[in-house]
Amino acid sequence: MMYGEVGRLADEAIRLSIRQAENAALLAVAIQYAWLDVYLESYRVTGAAMRAELGQQARTRRLIQRGVSPIIAAQELHIV
Repeated sequence: MMYGEVGRLADEAIRLSIRQAENAALLAVAIQYAWLDVYLESYRVTGAAMRAELGQQARTRRLIQRGVSPIIAAQELHIV
C-alpha cells in the first residue's frame, strides 16, 4: 500500500509539472501576442499620422495654387 501511494504521488507530481510547463508555454505565447499587438499598433498610429500630414500638405498646396496666402493656407482653413 505504501508503494502504491508513493507511485500515485509521483504520478501526480509529474502531471503537475507538465501542467505548469503547459501554462508557462501558454503564458509565453500570450505575452508574444500582446507584444506584437503593441508593436503593430505603433506602426498603425505612425501610418495614420503620416497620412494625415500628407493630406494636410496636399490641402495647403491646393489652397496656395488657388491663390490663398501660404500663411492662411497653412492654418487649415476650409475655403469654399
